[in-house]
Amino acid sequence: MTAAFTLHGNNNSQPAFRIALFFRLAGIPFTYRHVDLRSGQQKTPGYLAINRFGRVPTLVHGDLALSESNVILPYLAEQTGKFGGRDPVEKLRLAEWLSWLADVLLPVQRARAVRKFNGDANALPWIDASAASGLALFDQHLAGHDFIEGGRVTIADIFAFPWIDLLEESAVDAAKYPNIQAWAARMRALPGFKPQYELMPTQDADC
Repeated sequence: MTAAFTLHGNNNSQPAFRIALFFRLAGIPFTYRHVDLRSGQQKTPGYLAINRFGRVPTLVHGDLALSESNVILPYLAEQTGKFGGRDPVEKLRLAEWLSWLADVLLPVQRARAVRKFNGDANALPWIDASAASGLALFDQHLAGHDFIEGGRVTIADIFAFPWIDLLEESAVDAAKYPNIQAWAARMRALPGFKPQYELMPTQDADC
């Protein structure tokens, strides 16, 4: 049986991992299409036809192609009934979290990108300071909370987790953030969980 959803991504992409992780935790099969970022496949006419931004991930569902993980995750929550808001107010709260997390934790991703992909090291002092500030805020929120919103796993947790899963690649000392560590351990203990480099294929696959 052909899977209803097709994910175009790359095994190094934390945003693409979010979508694969959603499917994995939800127990939903998906078709995976590997996008070779090093060769510039994401900028070819064929790929730009489904993602005008030339980035990963892209989700294809029927005739619809969606980009940007903070758009794809709420769509999947609506389509599958998994990990979304249980009422209109909670849906708004989750939308707030996606926006806030994208703001305060993006420097963590940038710190990884500079170090792993040979970016401009001159930017690291500012990036590292911004990452530390965002992580401190996130750690503060998680004090006394098992998950980000509503006491259960939601798309907010799935959105945030990839940045935390690879903290060592961002050169962040995770021990400074005990509440984040405890939350990440709960995420890793979820049924079906796999870390990024185990879950994300390096070639086309049925998952």
